[in-house]
Amino acid sequence: MQDLTIHQTPEGHDCIISDLQQMQKMCTYLMQTPHYKKMGAEGVFAIVQKAKSLNISPLDALNGGLYFVSGKVEMSSQMMSQLIRQCGHSVTKDEKSSDTICILHGRRRDTGDTWTEYFSIDDAKRAGIYKEGGPWGKYPRNMLYARALSNLARQLFPDVIKGCYVEGEIRDAGPIYDSHKQSISAAMDIPTITHDQYMKLEEAIGDNDEYRAQILSFIKIHRGIDSLKNFPSDLYEKAVKRAIDLSVDKKKSDFECVLQECNDISTNLEQEYLQASGG
Repeated sequence: MQDLTIHQTPEGHDCIISDLQQMQKMCTYLMQTPHYKKMGAEGVFAIVQKAKSLNISPLDALNGGLYFVSGKVEMSSQMMSQLIRQCGHSVTKDEKSSDTICILHGRRRDTGDTWTEYFSIDDAKRAGIYKEGGPWGKYPRNMLYARALSNLARQLFPDVIKGCYVEGEIRDAGPIYDSHKQSISAAMDIPTITHDQYMKLEEAIGDNDEYRAQILSFIKIHRGIDSLKNFPSDLYEKAVKRAIDLSVDKKKSDFECVLQECNDISTNLEQEYLQASGG
């Protein structure tokens, strides 16, 4: 079999050289301003190149859309969301999202594939990136949304973000990815539940999406596991018991609400009877 050799045409070489020259001129010009000078020539060049591959305006990228951190490019959550939606894909926030957890559902326009991702304050604390006086304490919803969106984009829209991380993620990557590697190593040696146990766990959780998100987040961070089907057997009994307890508490709360409503109706009827009878 002959080796396949790709020959670059002279015209192709000229285009590449011309493009690099224009890029160099732009970077040189931008470096003359204090704002862009802080980024450094390497940072400006990397951002402009990444903007070109993402098909976005270099100025939009340089003015808050993209960031250059530790040799990698970060993207603001607003830009990431914009690129995903421009491609016709959808991202929706679950109504159960709060100041402690963000749950996002994504759907691709072309294939119809779906994926759900989440990030919680507990995840941030376990990863060692949560600080009460910092952005996580002041703007929890924004921070949770950014991390959940980044996770979702890497799983469902990697062709859109093209290797970018969300703003702040690279800076905090050390504890996150060290934890992730430890989780995977630990998961390799831990047995998982059987199919029957999985069905029982699903039945116990039921429609409690908040608890489902919490335990999925826990096993993902600590064990590197993405599915309840591979739930660690050493945590199974505790997880089922907790799910049942939550279900009982909910039913008790619902019953008490119904009972209170009945009492209110009974009281109203009694008052109406007394008024009608002149009592």
